[in-house]
Amino acid sequence: MTEYAGRVLVIDDDQGTCNLCAQTLGAAGFAVLTTPASPSALAYLNAEMCDLVLLSVDGPQQMGMTHLSQIRVVDAAIPVLLLSRSITVPEIARMMRMGVEGLLVKPFDPIELRDVALEIITKQRDARARERVAALRPLLQVAGRLLAELDLSRLQDLIIETVRSELRADRASLMLLEEDGTHLRIVACSGLPPGITVGHRVATNQGLAGWVAQNRMCLCIDASGEVFPPHADVRGVFLEDQMTSSLAVPVLAGDQVLGVLNASKVLSGTSFSAADQDLLLLLAGQAATAITNARLYTQVAHSEARYRTLLHHANDAVLLLDAQARSILEANLALEQLSGYTRDELLHLRPPDLLPEVGSLLRVGRNGATNGHGPGETQEIETILQTRDAQPTRVAVSVSVVPYAGQQLLLVMARDISERQRITNQLLQTEKLAALGRLSASMAHEINNPLQAINNAVHLLLNRSLTDEKRQRYLEMTREEIDHLISIVQRILDFHRPSREGMRPVDLVEILDGVLSLTSTQLHTQQIELIREIDPDLPHVLAVGSHMRQVCLSLIFNAIEAMNAGGELRVRAYLVTEQEDPHTDLFTIAVERRITPPMCGPMVVVEISDTGPGIPTQDLHKIFEPFYTTRIKGTGLSLAMTYNIIEQHHGEMAVRSIPGQGATFRIRLPVAG
Repeated sequence: MTEYAGRVLVIDDDQGTCNLCAQTLGAAGFAVLTTPASPSALAYLNAEMCDLVLLSVDGPQQMGMTHLSQIRVVDAAIPVLLLSRSITVPEIARMMRMGVEGLLVKPFDPIELRDVALEIITKQRDARARERVAALRPLLQVAGRLLAELDLSRLQDLIIETVRSELRADRASLMLLEEDGTHLRIVACSGLPPGITVGHRVATNQGLAGWVAQNRMCLCIDASGEVFPPHADVRGVFLEDQMTSSLAVPVLAGDQVLGVLNASKVLSGTSFSAADQDLLLLLAGQAATAITNARLYTQVAHSEARYRTLLHHANDAVLLLDAQARSILEANLALEQLSGYTRDELLHLRPPDLLPEVGSLLRVGRNGATNGHGPGETQEIETILQTRDAQPTRVAVSVSVVPYAGQQLLLVMARDISERQRITNQLLQTEKLAALGRLSASMAHEINNPLQAINNAVHLLLNRSLTDEKRQRYLEMTREEIDHLISIVQRILDFHRPSREGMRPVDLVEILDGVLSLTSTQLHTQQIELIREIDPDLPHVLAVGSHMRQVCLSLIFNAIEAMNAGGELRVRAYLVTEQEDPHTDLFTIAVERRITPPMCGPMVVVEISDTGPGIPTQDLHKIFEPFYTTRIKGTGLSLAMTYNIIEQHHGEMAVRSIPGQGATFRIRLPVAG
């Protein structure tokens, strides 16, 4: 298939010539229209876009010149090729001055016709392409300069500079609509009369600029003072101060009016042309795009600065890690103060040098913790932060996965909990001392009996003459009672001595038996029957052993104190999964201080029940609050500290009580993995 070469109009009375042109040029890929040389021939030019006109000048005298003049009126740039059998040199000269491309003398060779037509159209297209490039190059350069400037103030000045340069204007101003849309305000200007400068405001219902903004139309005032389009309300406005011509065009971003761009000439006899108006419109369009981009960039920059300020001044230490936790991307002031490193030092630090357990944090942030957190959910983990002076600091860390630029970055927030831990340990020790006071009465009786036996034996040894056999028997009895005392004291010391151990697998069966042994005397004294239902094959849990002993002792003491007139103490310990625990809904779970999902997986459950008066329903949600107590001699710390310990062990604490039927406290702890 022949490639389309263009559209040709043949104007000739000779039908043979028309047919030859149509056949020859059609075979070369041209679309050919033929018409006799008549006044109606020009209708084709008005109706069709032609690339070449073949004009016969063999008709009546001056008819060819008339047709050529009419063609130039319709399209001054269209190439015209003359066809003639006889034409004089003066006629050729006149027609050449009117821009004809050449002459073919009839009869002509079809190949010559084809080659000349292709050459003319190729030449014309190349010229048009060069003209378009030449016309677009300044506009593209201007657009490039405007779009490259993202500072709004400098951009506005650059727009004014460009308008004055490209339009040779003596004055220029850029007016932007204020937020309420009632006024235009000059944001950049040059060459304006004294008293009119940046900040000058004009109501949108007044003046030339207001009319342009409201009607979204261009307005031109020529040197004679005529307004185009005519409008009585703005005629003569701004014509003072020897201003001879003015242009005002709307600055539009899509359907939104951003403002008005003005240009004026002073002391000049020439007016702005239609081409000047078109150029100013193009500049206004580019200015609208550039202003929109600069505003968006400013908003983003301000937003980034705001968030960076919030991040920098956050109370918690914050650092942003890459997806593999191999580098630190950002750090705030709180982290600098906590770690002792400067921000630049932190950004060049390997994450494991700051957080030795960063690998575990990475797994938790992506996959969720073993106690039921889902991937990407925020949770709090206690870990170590290594400071610049190599001092480990206990911190509570939350890890979140943050999507950014196609990556899954890690946002780590850390809080120094060393002071909180110190206070917690002090409160724990206070509660231990309180528990020791509660234990002292029963322990005094248990200690007094061996002391009396020792005292009697020593009295006999010192004041009577005894046989060697009796002496030996009294000495052995004294040693046995001393061993008994040592055992009693050691149990108390083991329980109340501050612990330095960490989280490790511990046997709750052994802990429960030890606590029950420690309270056996008090149970017997208060006539409380112990019902022990402890599975001997319970798996270990991950815990601090001394803390778990404190929890069990506090709950058992609370149960004993609730049964002043005797009763029944039931201690249960068993393994359960969430699906196997049908009584979960009967318990009131302590209000959690961290947002965590429900526990799942295998759990060790400990239940301590009494047959005392129970707990009023309205108090069930308060009993775990610090310093809340209904006892005159109570500290209100026992259950609060117990709950705090269970929470730190990623466990759950709950209570079930019916007034008059006793209470049951339940602890659930995840099995050590």
